[in-house]
Amino acid sequence: MSSVRDTYLGWELLSHAPQCKRPAWTVDIRTEDRAVRAQHGGERHACANEECGHASSYAETTVRIVCTSCGVAELVTGEGTGRSHGSTRHLGYGLQPRRVAGLYLYPGEPFLSLGRLSTSEPFDFLVTAERLERVEERHVVGEIAQGRGSRGAVRWSAAALPSEDGKYGYGPLRWTHVEVGLKSVTAAAKWIAARRAEAVEVSA
Repeated sequence: MSSVRDTYLGWELLSHAPQCKRPAWTVDIRTEDRAVRAQHGGERHACANEECGHASSYAETTVRIVCTSCGVAELVTGEGTGRSHGSTRHLGYGLQPRRVAGLYLYPGEPFLSLGRLSTSEPFDFLVTAERLERVEERHVVGEIAQGRGSRGAVRWSAAALPSEDGKYGYGPLRWTHVEVGLKSVTAAAKWIAARRAEAVEVSA
């Protein structure tokens, strides 16, 4: 399962040509099951793994992205790429954000359905102060993640106030404040909102 950061952050946005009159992408995908691997004068390809049988041919997947209005075209080609078919409900991305405590909660992937551990809630959320078409790192004011209490009940952790030298978190998103054991997504969002309000009072 991917984290909510993987769902929204670090993606490259394709750009239309300047003055494109009808910006819209047409996306097609094709897989060639036995594409031939170029040798360029070298030896025939072989894998150290005895169970690998693709040798000098392989499955090649190409994604074609074209705007017929401005003429921008992009081809993305890869070997053995994973492909799955689902819905925004399974990705998180594409679902509408929730508005809670004056903040917007963008959902990640749902939690795995594992019997008593099942829950209808996404596993985690990115939190912003405004509704956005595209969430970027600079917009994020908090993060909410699902966990379990000592008796298996769903509990939530919340992180607030991003800071480059924050003592909580990892990677580019680090946090000044963290709280665990919250009983609901709403409680987590209200906690983030309160930390933001406190920061405004201190700076006033």
